[in-house]
Amino acid sequence: MAIRNFYPIFVDVSGFNVLVVGGGKIGSKRALSFKKYGANVTVFSLDFSQELKDSHIDMIQGDANLIDDNLISRYDIILTCTNNPDLNKKICEKSKKLRKLCNNPTNPEDSNFIVPIFYSDENFEIAITSRGKSSILSKEILSKIISIVNNPSLQNLLNSMYNVKILLKRKIQDPSVRYLLYHRIYNDETFKEYATKGDLNKALDRAEEIIHEYR
Repeated sequence: MAIRNFYPIFVDVSGFNVLVVGGGKIGSKRALSFKKYGANVTVFSLDFSQELKDSHIDMIQGDANLIDDNLISRYDIILTCTNNPDLNKKICEKSKKLRKLCNNPTNPEDSNFIVPIFYSDENFEIAITSRGKSSILSKEILSKIISIVNNPSLQNLLNSMYNVKILLKRKIQDPSVRYLLYHRIYNDETFKEYATKGDLNKALDRAEEIIHEYR
């Protein structure tokens, strides 16, 4: 399998028109996920899972072999999730020619974007892919990363650094100076000790001291 290079990017898909071809297990999972993130989702299939029927997602019942350029052109993102590899490939080829984003979950080589294994909470969004080699291993690696980011001291440090960012934007106009101070504060042992322990006020006071020393 040839190695494809995909540019990693997080996208706000709210308002995007998404076509999922196939109403089975994989199609349902993809459709519900995109709907959760605000996309306008339509599923095209001969049959639909009960999950889809209960979801209020738009559904078009029909033979996916009949999907043409006119239908594809109405959507921004297409996901081919049928149990027919040749059909999935054919639809992705049509989509790419129309400069649409298309993903074939069972064959990344047909795709011009991939849906990674990912985790999201109020603080972090983390995505990982093995380039289609092993989703099981990707899930295991992601699980280990999640255990790290959920460490309370790291959460405290994150909140402190966010406070520092707000402080720097208020006090320093020059972006290059803000960048320098942001790193200097982060690497300061006293600041980091206060921050990781959750003493956000003392951490911010130390950040103020470092800013004052620079001036």
